[in-house]
Amino acid sequence: MDTSNAAFFIIPGFKDQVKDTQYKWLVSHLKDKGVTVMQTPVEWNNKTLSQNAAEFVTYFNTNQKKENYILGFSLGAVLALMTANLLLPKKIFLCSLSAVFAEDLKAIDASFADYAGKRRQADFATLNGRMLAKNLKVPAVVFYGEKEIEEFPKLKNRCEETVRLAKDAKLVMVKDAPHQIDFLAYKEAIKKVLNGIV
Repeated sequence: MDTSNAAFFIIPGFKDQVKDTQYKWLVSHLKDKGVTVMQTPVEWNNKTLSQNAAEFVTYFNTNQKKENYILGFSLGAVLALMTANLLLPKKIFLCSLSAVFAEDLKAIDASFADYAGKRRQADFATLNGRMLAKNLKVPAVVFYGEKEIEEFPKLKNRCEETVRLAKDAKLVMVKDAPHQIDFLAYKEAIKKVLNGIV
């Protein structure tokens, strides 16, 4: 990576912002390597994922450089996958890709459904995860934690199917990791992958 001409976009998980504590290590790690980090602001309240995606496209187009990378966590990973073919970054990193696509909806936990809200759920029903994976034009690395799939079993299926259907994707299962991007093993797994690039 030519760090002078590269931008690394981080998209946080649902209700999070990149300035939150759990993302600070990632921002510092990339900045220490001389990478320009774009801390994507996401207005989660009263917005569907499709609206969030449209806002991210505008943010990306305003801040992109010659070489661009996108890393998203949880619903942020869904946004990265949704927008990848439109934005064509050099690579995307999907951390704990949420199982919220049309084909996942029957199995969505009732408590999460209430948390997400009706409008957001209706929007999930318009998203085809399999089609997004099959048509993905950019390389991807998909991560999930060994422990988080005990809590979110559908997440494992979504991550594995995405890698299986995509033309150029790699799966990283993080030993012992919960749904927590700043868990030590998760951090080390991401750093290891990023060290091959920056």
